[in-house]
Amino acid sequence: MQLSPEEAARALAAIETSRATMRSAIRAYRGHAHLWLWGIIWIAMAMLAQFHGPAGIRLFPWLVGAGIALSMVLGSVQGNRVRAPVDKRFLGVLAAVLVFAAIVPVVLRAPANNQAIFAYCGLVAMLCYVIAGLWFDTYLLWLGLVITALILVGLFCFPAIFWWWIAIFGGGTLIVTGFYIRYFWR
Repeated sequence: MQLSPEEAARALAAIETSRATMRSAIRAYRGHAHLWLWGIIWIAMAMLAQFHGPAGIRLFPWLVGAGIALSMVLGSVQGNRVRAPVDKRFLGVLAAVLVFAAIVPVVLRAPANNQAIFAYCGLVAMLCYVIAGLWFDTYLLWLGLVITALILVGLFCFPAIFWWWIAIFGGGTLIVTGFYIRYFWR
């Protein structure tokens, strides 16, 4: 099937209108709240590791569990305001990524320290952001790529201050992006 230039222009305009509407809905209905929530959780985890060591790291699953629960609440509130069907293929892709991410360290039997484990989990989370960015909106793609680079720089270039690095450049980037989405994104 061949599209005329006019049909192609109309299709592109419809796509841009859809994108603008989705951005407006995300900006108004909690897209920023998820970023703020996870930014705060990243900062809390990094500071627990920095100041309490292994005892603080043992609290990570509780923080992540609370974050998932609060994300579900925010998603439910958003779902009441933004009517969009759940994309089951997208959820399937994320599930596959998480299953493979859980299997890889077991198969590789790689010895790891707490920083490397946190970096690995952060990289998996950022892969999910990249996938969401490819699937839905490019700001998530770029956010995932930027934080991925920052995690790797912190892990390999600044291991002595890794937890401070993660708090500032991991959690801080999520929070600043949330403010950008909420107040400046058009």
